[in-house]
Parts: sequence; C-alpha cells; structure tokens
Amino acid sequence: MTTRVFALIIGIDKYKSGGIWNLESSVDDAKNIKHWLTHDLHVPRDQVCLLLDAEATKRKIEDKFTSHLLRNPAIEPGDAILVYFAGHGSRMRSPPGWFENGKGEVEMLCPYDHDTRSGEGRIAGISDRSLHTMLRELCQAKGDNVTLMLDTCFSPPRTAEGSRNRSHVRFSPTLKASPDDLLSGLWRSATSDKNQHSASRGFTATSHSTHVVFAACGAGWVATEGKAGGNFTSSLMALKDRIALHKFTYTDMASEVAALMDDHQQAVSLGRHVDRVLFDEVPFLPDARYVSVDIYDHEKLRIDAGAIHGIMEGSEFSIHQHNHRGSLNPVLATYSAIEVYPTWCVARCTSSIKGITRQGWARVTRWNNRTPFRVHIRQSLLSLFRRCHLRKAIPTDAEKPSSRSETNMLRVRSATQADMSVQLRRRELVVERHDPLIAANCRRIIQLPSRRASSDLKIIDDAARFHLHLHRRNPERPLRGLVSMEIFQLDASTWTRISGNLLVNGKAEIVYDEKATLYTIVLHNRSDYDLWPYLAYMDATGYGISMICHPDLSSSTDPPFRKHSQMAVGEDPDDSAFTFALGDGAEVGAGFLKLFVSSTFTPMTFIEQGPPSVASKVPRMRKARDTQPTQTDLWDSVMACITVVRKSGRER
Repeated sequence: MTTRVFALIIGIDKYKSGGIWNLESSVDDAKNIKHWLTHDLHVPRDQVCLLLDAEATKRKIEDKFTSHLLRNPAIEPGDAILVYFAGHGSRMRSPPGWFENGKGEVEMLCPYDHDTRSGEGRIAGISDRSLHTMLRELCQAKGDNVTLMLDTCFSPPRTAEGSRNRSHVRFSPTLKASPDDLLSGLWRSATSDKNQHSASRGFTATSHSTHVVFAACGAGWVATEGKAGGNFTSSLMALKDRIALHKFTYTDMASEVAALMDDHQQAVSLGRHVDRVLFDEVPFLPDARYVSVDIYDHEKLRIDAGAIHGIMEGSEFSIHQHNHRGSLNPVLATYSAIEVYPTWCVARCTSSIKGITRQGWARVTRWNNRTPFRVHIRQSLLSLFRRCHLRKAIPTDAEKPSSRSETNMLRVRSATQADMSVQLRRRELVVERHDPLIAANCRRIIQLPSRRASSDLKIIDDAARFHLHLHRRNPERPLRGLVSMEIFQLDASTWTRISGNLLVNGKAEIVYDEKATLYTIVLHNRSDYDLWPYLAYMDATGYGISMICHPDLSSSTDPPFRKHSQMAVGEDPDDSAFTFALGDGAEVGAGFLKLFVSSTFTPMTFIEQGPPSVASKVPRMRKARDTQPTQTDLWDSVMACITVVRKSGRER
C-alpha cells in the first residue's frame, strides 16, 4: 500500500531577471523535502512533482498545480497534499480598489521569471490572492488535508546588519512589475473584488479552513539561508531525525522548529486545522513489520511472533517505542527468542540502550533459519565492486552468520550445492533457482533490476525469506488432510461459479486473457477446531509475498473458519474477488498460494515483503492473553502452485 501523499515542490536559486540576486540553497531545500517524502515517508516518486530553477516559471507552476494536484484523478478526498516553495518572496503596491482600507501592499511568491517581460506582459509573480483561490479550489476538489509550506519571506531586512547581509535573505523587491501586471496575472477564477473571500492580506497573516500554512516566519520577519540550506527547512530536516513526527501537531512543529532556528526567525503555523498531526497522520499509519510486545516476567518479554511466522529459538528482534511508518523510531533494545510457541514467543534481552524495555513493538532482525540459504555467485567480468561486496556479505562458514542479512546464508562453490545462483550484470541481477519446488513449477532463470551492491544483497535476502516461508510447515502436521483449498472461476456479472475446481493435486493452471477474469478460493475445514485463516500469495516472478486474506480482529473476536465447514474468499460482490495477471510481454508466470491456519488469532502481515505494507486492519490485540500455551494452540499450512499462461501462448 502506497502512502497517500501528493506534493508539488518548488525550489529556485537562479532567477531570470538580472535585478534579482540569486540564492544558494533553495534548490537543495526542495530536493531534501522530496527525499524526505520518498525515502522516509515512502511516497511513490510519481506522486511528487519537483520544479527547480528555470522549470519553475509562473505558468509551469500553475500548470503543474492544475494537472498534478487539482485535476489529478489519483488524488482522493482526504489524501495529504503538500505545496512547498523555497525561493524569494516579494511585495508590491496593490491595484486600486483591491482592499477596503486603501491600496496597501500585496505579497507574492517569486517564480523563476518574476519581474521579467513575456509575450503577455510583465510577470508579477503569484500573489497571495491567486494562491488562496487556487488552494480553495483544491480543497473543494480534494479535501482540506492541504499543507502550504513556505521557506521564504515577504519583508526586507529591518536592520542595517540585515541589509548588509541581504544576499542571505529570501526576499527580493519588485522593481518593474506594476499593479496592472498583478491584475492581469491573477489566477483564472480569482477576482479583484475587494469583498471576495480571498481578499485577506498576506500568506501568513490569516487562518484558513482550506489549508494549513507552515512557514519560515510570520509577517514582518525575514527568512534566511546559508550553504546548509534555508534556516527553516534545514531545521525541519534536523527535527525529523530527533522527534517522532506522528505525535506532533502543526502548532507543536512550529514551536519545535523555532527552537532550532536563530533568534531573528520564528516559524509559524496558521489555519483552522493546526491542531492536526502533520499531514493529518496520513503517512504515519501502522507498519505491518512490527508486532506487539507485552511483559512476560520481570526479565523477559512476550512477543506476538511464533512458529507460524517462522520464528525459531535464537531469532532476534529489535524493540521500538511505536509502530508508525515515517516517524523516528530508534532501537531501544534487542531481544532473542528463548521459547517458541505456535503464535508467540518468549524473548530475553541481549542488549539495551535504556534499561529493560517493558512494552513496545518488535521487529524481526534475524530469522535464524537453521538450514542456511545457499548462494552461488557466478564469475563475471563486470561489476567487480558489487561482486566483492556480495562475497564479503555472504559467509562461507555456516558458523559465522552475516551481520548484513536478516537470514542465515551460506556462499557455496558450485551451483549444484546452491539454492540460488546469481550473476551480476550492469543493470540487473540474473537469478537461477535450483530449489526443486520452484524449478519444477516456475521459471528457473529470472532477471531482476539492480544497479547497486545494496540492492543485490536485498534481492538475495528477499529470496532467502521467500524460501523460508515457502518451505515452512509444522513438522507435527496436526491438521494434515483436514484443511484444503479449491479455486473456481466466477462469472463477472453474476458472481456465480462457472467452472469446476481448478486446483488438482496441489496445482492449478490459470489462462490469462487480459479480461480480468475473476476467481474465488474456497477453504475447507474438516477438523474439530475453529480456525483463523491467513492466505498469502507468493509471487515467483520475483520474491513478493502479500497477504490476500487476513481476518480483521476488530470486526469479530470469533474465528471465522468454523469447524466442519467451508468459507469462500472473494465470492461476495461486496468483497474482492481474485485475478491472476501476467507482466507485460510475459507468456507464463507462476506463484504459490499458501494458507496458514491457527487456533488463536495472530497478525501475519509482517511476513509480507515487497513495497512497504500497512497493517491498517490488524490492530494490536488489547484483550487479556494467557502467558502460558494451551493444549489447543496449534497451527498448520497448506500450499498450492498456480501457473498463469497467456491465452494466445497456450493456444499455440
């Protein structure tokens, strides 16, 4: 699940007009904001529009505001929207009749071509009136979760010392544009009526219900910069590495940022919604990779991860204060599993930064798979550095586990000894799978994009975890022959079954015809236990694992998979049926359906891998839980291989 944040980021150092002095760090500020969004908050890059220097003309800014934000069909009401500007601000005399009490002055953001002549006249920047109207239209179309972040100012230095250092102030006087130019450059739906709603003066002088302003300074103050960045943006970037952002409102953030800035500058937040958490908490949803922790006794913790998840004695966890994505969450302690039960384990502290941690959230840092994942690195004349990095990262001695991997891996000399062989190419990693189950049902050789040593190791680590979960089963097999799956094709209009069971002897062939054919998966429980079902799809075209069926504990505390019954997944029109697709140009694909069942509820989403996933439907369990296993605690699994064949290829 991607983060529902969309941003228009503008940074301008070099201006077209010779009368405007250039800045030195607005572009870097804009790039840092983008990196924060895409790296820390996991915002997809196509949801961020970055305009720098000559790209950030007045027309281009307004066009991108329209296409990327206002009329973007991907943005839904409630999604977080950020408009960020770093560059010069300015002010000029208002047109006659603009305000009720005389002419006054108008504040403007200075685009790249501010105060220069164009074919339509002289450009007078983006006025407060224009931008307020733009943001009001955006609010009406997409909701009021809109943040206007400004690292600029609209006043010249007030002291002689400030005037001497004005090259470090993000304000430029407007020398040539006239009030008539300001009128002609208004946003299309903005008017010069002095009584219109948006006639409030200034960017940081009035609260709005349409958006929150988070700015470098208020009216009459100056925003400064240095080589390290704007005082406001660099302080914000420092702050995100010091505090957990999901706990702070806009008002709190302004105070915290101001504390990091010099005395001459005070950050401000304005708007009807300043008491909201930053971006209304949209990027800070629960992270599925974390599981809850409770006290077991005076020196040990109970962690909600057990044998069903692949935990073994010696598996290691990092302990954290919270489980929110994109918010500072340092490691408080590390623990190691000493007793493992079906859905939870007991762990003892191996190191602690702040003493014994009694509650929090845990994340697996080492799975401690007893049988190492064996990797063979083929010879290659290219990418010598990447190859050396892999050789160092993957040990040849099983007794010396790698500190760079979450799984135990072993580098072997030949492909005949390996689960996987890899060969480095300039822009990809060529993977040959030797594991019999994968090799018999899926493509033996796949090419995965990779240009860096770190991404090479991540692919291999993903493959090792994929291998771990694919082959993992309860050795006691308590439900063997009692739990099974079937797959049926559905009619797209009536949602009725139009095929027999496609799953025969643990395998199903799905014909892909690009019509989004629908399927339902029927689960059978012939046991004497009520069970909790968790259905994962393991995509063998890469190494993705996603939970396609996971119970929601908040809707019911009773196991939905009743004894001596069946349940259909994806057969209700109010639910989501399943489709199986192929990548562009692919003629065949394969994967595995793996059904996990347990007699007690346990979050399973943290075994997912691929893009960061959000466990929005898997809340932390608050009910009282026994700290001792019961006789009915059990788990088991069932697996099926799915082959997807393109219709045209099958007919040939």
